[in-house]
Amino acid sequence: MILKQKIALLRHLEDALQEITGMLIENEPETDGRRHKHHDFPKGYRGESRANFLIEMGGDINQFERSGKIIAMAGLDPAVYQSGKHEGKGRITKRGNRHLRRIIWLMTTKVIQYTDIFNVYYLKRRKEGLPYKMAVLATAHKLIRVIYAMLTQRTTFCPQVNS
Repeated sequence: MILKQKIALLRHLEDALQEITGMLIENEPETDGRRHKHHDFPKGYRGESRANFLIEMGGDINQFERSGKIIAMAGLDPAVYQSGKHEGKGRITKRGNRHLRRIIWLMTTKVIQYTDIFNVYYLKRRKEGLPYKMAVLATAHKLIRVIYAMLTQRTTFCPQVNS
């Protein structure tokens, strides 16, 4: 009986989540008098990914002065170590929003898989000798810069321009 109740609750929560996500996608603010269409964004930053990213980011891209602030909020910025004259950078800080960090990671792996511009950039970073996670992280930084530019300048994704 308890298991049946838990299953019913889980189904109810999943339905509510899908309904809210659908509402967020439908009610996304218009830009320049028109809505962004599904194909205006790179594959991997569409639908639920876009809605989740906007939710975790706070909903308004204009609250950030530059894309680096979003990267820092997600905890994807490198930690800086200073000692005397030496200044080095280490691992990512992970001091930000872990849910936003996860969403960005998932979006990045999808855009690497489905969008040529990001795939080429990822492969370039791998050829430069970066390990897998660092190359994905570098690509995530590029993705955030592209998304930030698209949303603040109210443009669509154009691989020739954004490369």
